Amino acid sequence: MCTYSQLYKGAYTGNVVERISVDNTLFSKTQYTAGNNEGGFHCHENSHISFVFEGGDIEKNKRESYERKAGDIFFYEAGEPHETIFRSQTSKNLNIEFESTFFSRHEISSNQIDVAINKNPDAKFLVLKILQELDLCYSNSHETIKFLILELCFLGKQCSINRPDWVRQLAEMLNDRWDEQISLEELSIALNVHPVTISKHFRKYFFCTYGEFMRKLKVERSVSLIRRSKMPLTEIAYSCGFSDQSHFTRSFKGFLGFLPKDLREMQ
Repeated sequence: MCTYSQLYKGAYTGNVVERISVDNTLFSKTQYTAGNNEGGFHCHENSHISFVFEGGDIEKNKRESYERKAGDIFFYEAGEPHETIFRSQTSKNLNIEFESTFFSRHEISSNQIDVAINKNPDAKFLVLKILQELDLCYSNSHETIKFLILELCFLGKQCSINRPDWVRQLAEMLNDRWDEQISLEELSIALNVHPVTISKHFRKYFFCTYGEFMRKLKVERSVSLIRRSKMPLTEIAYSCGFSDQSHFTRSFKGFLGFLPKDLREMQ
């Protein structure tokens, strides 16, 4: 139980400008005012995802302080205390709040969503697809959003399966060196695992090919640059390791279903 100020269902320290409810899940576009530090620790009644799509802030929990920038995604457990200690500019977040009944209905845990958010780049892509559906407001958007959020939950189940230590080490290595071309032989030596074992089991644990996974990591990095900066898309493509803008655009649309310029224009 949270011993700090508790915000109940649908309540945030910012101003909710748009909200829909789908399948015991509340999706809230929330705007936070520059200079408003919200004064002290608070917690939320329900677990929620917070995706920063404009601006940012510095937050603090019981262990550390950390910066949240546009393009970043975070997960907060129900009752987890945190506070905003500095906000220099107006920020906009998409908050996705899960009622407790959601977890029991779909036989998943909040920890599985936490794992997906922190371990799988597809989680951010799914949240961005949800954000675009909210902007499009098609007649079937609610059903589409329901499919997307359940797909995100399935990612958490996938990431929660027991994995050998070398798989965890491989994931960390690829995330740390996402902008490098690492050979299978180098991976084998670093992990002390036979190259055939790595290549044979890569899809089993990462659910895609090695090349696809590396492109996902590059596209994931581009999301932050698109939302945080005014860099030309061509420059962003090169910064994220693509040979040209066309390859970047094709990969981006392949994973997200829309174009980089659409993300830049997203409100």
